[in-house]
Amino acid sequence: MTTTPQHHVIKETSDTLTRLFQDEFKRNGYKRVHIVDGAPKPDAIEGKLPAVSVYLYQIALDPPATENTAVHEVVEVAQEDGTIKEYARRRRLWVRLDYLASAWAQTPEDEQLLCGLLLRTIIDNAEITKEKLKGTTFEESMHGYEFTGLPLILNTRMDEGTLARFWGSLNQPIRPAIQFWTAVPIIPERMEEFQRVRSRQLEYRNVHDPVVKEQGPNPNPFARRLDLGRGKKGGT
Repeated sequence: MTTTPQHHVIKETSDTLTRLFQDEFKRNGYKRVHIVDGAPKPDAIEGKLPAVSVYLYQIALDPPATENTAVHEVVEVAQEDGTIKEYARRRRLWVRLDYLASAWAQTPEDEQLLCGLLLRTIIDNAEITKEKLKGTTFEESMHGYEFTGLPLILNTRMDEGTLARFWGSLNQPIRPAIQFWTAVPIIPERMEEFQRVRSRQLEYRNVHDPVVKEQGPNPNPFARRLDLGRGKKGGT
């Protein structure tokens, strides 16, 4: 059985969101809605109406998760002979994935209906439970954490200037869109084996023990009297 590389977690997060929205639309009677997991460009949407674009537009460090001052973490790896070896690696890096969801249909009314359902799905799934996750990397990614599901959080609104520049870069007029985000870890692959300290040997000596002999410089510079000129006989 092959294990999926851990760095696939970003792709599997997007796959999970696509499946979540697809299932929710079908459950509510919208069986013909296409989920497009790319930039909301006309050529990506053309011929697929009605459609919902779920676009990963930004990947960045997740500030709350990077406050930990620890640089390394310890990993236990089972060996073929049944023993456990410990390795040190740089601690996992939590990244925030920002998504933009927009609806496309024949009429503005239909687009608003799709946007409403998108919003309700995000609110109802503030945490995407394990059974709804698509892929195999989540268990490995969250090992050592109390992982119950993937958080899904609505974002604050974009300012008008940023919104205009975003849609302008796609040669599209400004249209309603929903921002939301989640966070996943990227785990470094490089590890170094290390040994814990099992025992220590301490040695000491009693400075008051007469057996202990301390030797200084030889000859001892303080063994003779220093003549400062006052000890001469017959001086004037």
